[in-house]
Amino acid sequence: MNIDPKVIALLGFGEAGSAIARGLAAEGGWRGPSQPGDNAPRRLIAIDPALDKDARGAALGKEAHRLDVAIADRYTEALSEADLVICAVQGDHALEAATSAAPLLKKGAHYLDLCTVTGKMSDEDRAPIEAAGGRYIDIAVMGGFFKSGIKAPMLVAGEDVEPVVAWMNANGFNTKVLGTKPGNASSVKMLRSVIVKGIEALAVESFVTAERQGILKEVMGCLGDIDAGTFAGSLAMLTQTHIVHAHRRWEEMGLVARTLRETGVEPLMTEAIERSHRRTVDAHVAPADGKVPPLDEALKLLSEKVVRGL
Repeated sequence: MNIDPKVIALLGFGEAGSAIARGLAAEGGWRGPSQPGDNAPRRLIAIDPALDKDARGAALGKEAHRLDVAIADRYTEALSEADLVICAVQGDHALEAATSAAPLLKKGAHYLDLCTVTGKMSDEDRAPIEAAGGRYIDIAVMGGFFKSGIKAPMLVAGEDVEPVVAWMNANGFNTKVLGTKPGNASSVKMLRSVIVKGIEALAVESFVTAERQGILKEVMGCLGDIDAGTFAGSLAMLTQTHIVHAHRRWEEMGLVARTLRETGVEPLMTEAIERSHRRTVDAHVAPADGKVPPLDEALKLLSEKVVRGL
């Protein structure tokens, strides 16, 4: 069943919410000229508790006025007019937004949760929305609104999400169906962040040290072996070979930590890596024949013998 919202509500009008509003209100966008037979023009409304509270809140109001978005600082009955609700608040306010919006939702309205939350938090957000008769959609934003605007890539998870994805892609978004289980999109984003934010922290530690030693260009230039293949393939290879080479790599990281200290850099990430490799060493999982296992076997071994739950 196709969707055709006439009123869209944005919960949160910060970087994400305002970027989406600009995309939807742009010339040729969703809120274009009224079509023959339309009883009312398409409308955008927004709710942001920060409105007019400080300089940032005043800026939100000015941007909403510029885009002709009706904005309020609290949840009002106007929300019940929305066919589609896009929640783009900070993750720690996601449940508050869902519980505040739920009593006002139009029955059958789609609630798109773009918040950065865990899979469990996504389930908690979903409960009041579905209890109120709304249709909860889990969406993970995989890029930045500052750079890409409404075109920031998104993964979408939930039951019967295909019509929502089709509508979003037809109206300026860049979305892809991930699956039918709400929460999976949020989990994918979180686990991606382990890698991306981890590399960010590692790069800071490594590049600051390299810059202090006057060898930044050389350090960046020695990453060609990774550039030669795919990034995901390189990570898979490191995971497989970790089983075999953890002991050697653990010893090397001890020397790396000394290198950073000699340069006056506290080895926060390096020491964590050293401890992680030592955990594998202490588990005694290195194969006697020294052969590198396939990825699935390596992950099974790491899950059962090394990376244990609490």
